[in-house]
Amino acid sequence: MPMYDVHSRPADRCLNATPMTEFPLPGTPPRLLDDDALQGFIREGYVVLKSELPREFHDRMHDALDALDERGPLGHNNLLPCVPELARLLDEPVVRGALTSILGPGYYLHFHRHDHFALNNEPQPLHKDGDNHSHNAVDGLRRMHRTRFAMLFYYPQDTPLAKGPTGIVPRSQYVPRRALEAARYRLNEFNNRLRKEIETEIGESAFSPRGRELWRERRQRFHEQNPETMAKLKALDEPWESAKIPLTGDAGTVTIVHFDMVHGRYSANTTDLSRHMVKFLFTRDREPVGPAWNGSAAPWPGGDNPLEPVWQATWDWHRHTASQRCRLHLPSALDALDSSDDHAALGAAYTLGTQAKWHRDGLDALFDRFLGDDLGRRVVAAYGVVAAGEAGVARLVEALHAAGAELAARIIDVLGDIGPPAASALGELASATGHQDVNVRRYAAEALGTVAQGSPFDANVLAGPLADEDALVRRNAALATARLAPEIGSRDDLVRALAENLYHWHHHVRGWSIEALQRLDSSAAKDVALRYLSAARWDPMPKSGDTPTGAPAPKGVVKAVTML
Repeated sequence: MPMYDVHSRPADRCLNATPMTEFPLPGTPPRLLDDDALQGFIREGYVVLKSELPREFHDRMHDALDALDERGPLGHNNLLPCVPELARLLDEPVVRGALTSILGPGYYLHFHRHDHFALNNEPQPLHKDGDNHSHNAVDGLRRMHRTRFAMLFYYPQDTPLAKGPTGIVPRSQYVPRRALEAARYRLNEFNNRLRKEIETEIGESAFSPRGRELWRERRQRFHEQNPETMAKLKALDEPWESAKIPLTGDAGTVTIVHFDMVHGRYSANTTDLSRHMVKFLFTRDREPVGPAWNGSAAPWPGGDNPLEPVWQATWDWHRHTASQRCRLHLPSALDALDSSDDHAALGAAYTLGTQAKWHRDGLDALFDRFLGDDLGRRVVAAYGVVAAGEAGVARLVEALHAAGAELAARIIDVLGDIGPPAASALGELASATGHQDVNVRRYAAEALGTVAQGSPFDANVLAGPLADEDALVRRNAALATARLAPEIGSRDDLVRALAENLYHWHHHVRGWSIEALQRLDSSAAKDVALRYLSAARWDPMPKSGDTPTGAPAPKGVVKAVTML
């Protein structure tokens, strides 16, 4: 088993590998991470791999990507149909092994992907990717820490600092950045108002040439008229900017990161050569039932970082192991819980949550804040309630019975994050799929997909959400159906509902529905999926029948390949 160095600089955190001369055959075992590598991913938020495919492959991918237009249909979510040979990279044993270790066997290649092209441009502001492609954060802030989504970054060319590599902030994936996100929220409110104002004024999109010109002028005016606001935002952002590191690497460098990693373009591409960074998303299918990596699954090694309780709880979740009792000084933990320091507050929340079965006062404190009106405190406390697991489920259900729509959504979100230990709440979750509030229905449909795993489950509950008038309810129901395929088995009514959703207007509904059809234990479902995928197949040569036999492929076009 090659070793990963998860403590050194990004360029050195690669698997030492010999390039392959042949593509791996089907059934080639994935090369799993070991304990050190997975612990490094949990702690740092990323792991760097080195593709074993020959240099000629990466050169070919670079040329093919150069021919695409990320602003149009040739690229973005159509990236793989346009350059299908990229799938060979995703099928490499080293890549499959890392993804299996992080997301478990049966992980899903998400339908969203993007080629980040850089040429003569500037650094990109640091950010966490929009949660619309993963889990919609409650209150716009509470993202799920548990590893259910991950991103893969791939360089098809050598990417030194001069080419504007992607930058990341290690250990940022769990931190809510409450003060910074609150300031950005207010700025985003202004941006949304400005966009609507411009569109009303000119009668066309704010992204039209005229709209963009007005946008730049009025946004600049806002910055000049609100110097204190902009200075505060810059000051809040500065610690993150100073902590970012560049992901430099040779062609074939692959970096897998937690979905909520803070990242952005580290620097401008100052060369006259194009730089591509292809981003793929991946989704966990099933909740952990034991280690999915190659290791001893030993206890977390420990340390003195304020986030140690977060990392330890995440490691225990991956191991499917209960947290162990530890020393707890309640007054100190409560002080830290209410701190404005995100790291200290998160560490305290996890400590109180994992110790809830032995220290009920700590659980009481978490619920006091979780059910309260202080946004920052309730977001942090929610993570502690999730860490408490089954110990907090009865109180969550009790609160749900008396909750209004806004609180109900937050409670259901936490139940879904807890997963199978919250199975006693399945009845309430099923009822919530018919709630009059659309946000409640969205979280309820999604929560079923994690909570019902391994439990007797009435699949009729999913019929309504799969036909809901709201696109995101349908999307979450399709995701839940995919995740619950072993519990569902074969259901003709659900197959029909999913087949209908293949033609829904929202691409998220289509994307999750095709995955659910492939996972159900039903020949009819797989036939529907295959017929749809065959019809939706993209050919980069629109009139390939007119190409003379033996003609060379034009530069930037990948020849058709038969996947082994």
